[in-house]
Amino acid sequence: MAFLYSVLLKLLYPTSALLLLLVAAMLLRRPPLRRMCLALAVTVLLVCGNGWIVNGMLRSLEGRYLPRDPVPPADAILVLSGGILGRLPPRPSIEVADAGDRLLYGASLFRQGKAPLIVCTGNVAIGGTAPRPASEDMAELLVAFGLPASAIVAETRSENTHDHAVLLCPMLEARHVSTALLVTSAMHMPRAMGVFEKGCPAITFIAAPTDFRAPYDLPMPWFRRVVQALPTPRALLDFSDAAHEYIGLAYYRVRGWI
Repeated sequence: MAFLYSVLLKLLYPTSALLLLLVAAMLLRRPPLRRMCLALAVTVLLVCGNGWIVNGMLRSLEGRYLPRDPVPPADAILVLSGGILGRLPPRPSIEVADAGDRLLYGASLFRQGKAPLIVCTGNVAIGGTAPRPASEDMAELLVAFGLPASAIVAETRSENTHDHAVLLCPMLEARHVSTALLVTSAMHMPRAMGVFEKGCPAITFIAAPTDFRAPYDLPMPWFRRVVQALPTPRALLDFSDAAHEYIGLAYYRVRGWI
């Protein structure tokens, strides 16, 4: 089920324009259908790559849980996996991508004394490749950052957001955690908070978002705002990630997980 869900998501991404172009190439003897597929492919790229549309989608997700100032103390800091690149050749060490801000922010909160325990969670993502669970890589990086190994716990079985809540709830309750700072990407926070609040009601979760893709507007020349309407690879990627979250929210509601 999870694999089919992942495949369907890929078909709904802007890269579906490539499928439309492929179909158009196969319809040389049917000009009307060929023109329709070409028009749809161009429309997908123009709409999904439009910075105005994409930024609106991002802000509608990221604006639901804004950072608290100051961040309140809690019993534990819970960091959801993401953006961690395992030690696969030719990488000389564990690396972090954009979503790796989650781990960096979690380490920062620990150093600020916001909680005495930091929990890393995550196995290898569905369809992903890694020599070991992401949470073990996260724990290793935290120790490299100077955090004490005794304050780090790694949960190694969860493969998605729903698994995080199901597997972590008994672990946190066994450690008598009543409040937890939930650290994940701002775009992912609505789904994560929904899952944890529904699946673990005995614990109070405090959103601690990071990895913002669409910060508040800064003053810029008018022509730069106009240029934002033109498709770019980054805008297409952001659209894909935002669409993933919207579809994930709908899917989790249907399943009764949030």
